[in-house]
Amino acid sequence: MFALMCFLASSALASSSTQVRDLETSAQQQAIQIQQQLEQLDTQRRQDFEAWRQARRQLLLLEAHNERQAAWNARLAEEVQSLQEQLDGLDATREELEPLMLAMLERLEGFIRHDLPFQREARLHRVREIRALMQRVDVSHAEKLRHLLTSYRQEVEQGRLLAVSREFIRPDATTEERVTLLRVGRIGLYYLSEDQQRAGVWSATSQSWLALNAAQRAQVQAGLAMAEERGLPQFVDLPLSVPLREATGQGATE
Repeated sequence: MFALMCFLASSALASSSTQVRDLETSAQQQAIQIQQQLEQLDTQRRQDFEAWRQARRQLLLLEAHNERQAAWNARLAEEVQSLQEQLDGLDATREELEPLMLAMLERLEGFIRHDLPFQREARLHRVREIRALMQRVDVSHAEKLRHLLTSYRQEVEQGRLLAVSREFIRPDATTEERVTLLRVGRIGLYYLSEDQQRAGVWSATSQSWLALNAAQRAQVQAGLAMAEERGLPQFVDLPLSVPLREATGQGATE
């Protein structure tokens, strides 16, 4: 009886132990499954979060791009408007520019004709060339204005030069002869004959050549030597071609 009871007890314990092991195994498997499900959920959550973050980043980039595009479009619209206004005013500017250039050319020609008579024909020829250029439709206003301003600059520069030239003049208003001209800016114009025996000064008041005496002729020769860099700088005492008041005003202007 005792042995039977021990056997039954031992069988019960074995069965209970087996059940416990089964329960533990089942619990472990469930735990593993739950852990796997949690890991899957966590992975999915991370993936969803990363997808949301990417979408958010794209949205922010798109908004920033749209803002830049809107600003660029606004600036472009302003530039187009500005260009349009300039184009609208360009025709009016051209209409005003052409008569202005013609008036400037007329003043330039008048100035040359009333200026000291040096290289007059060459300077008037330049005016005629510009006038012919003004009539051409295949030349832009900018090119016409460039030639006109170049001539103005050349005339202004003439007023600052000590220059020598060989030209034909009429010392006595009847006979034309080749002489050497000495020009001191626009305040003095003198000639020396080829034989160096006669000299004269241009008088803007009388619009004629006035003869110089022997001492003054020597001064013209000294001035020519300085202008041609054949002598040392020195003081030259010669009468002016223009009245002192006019010469002073002109010098101040230039």
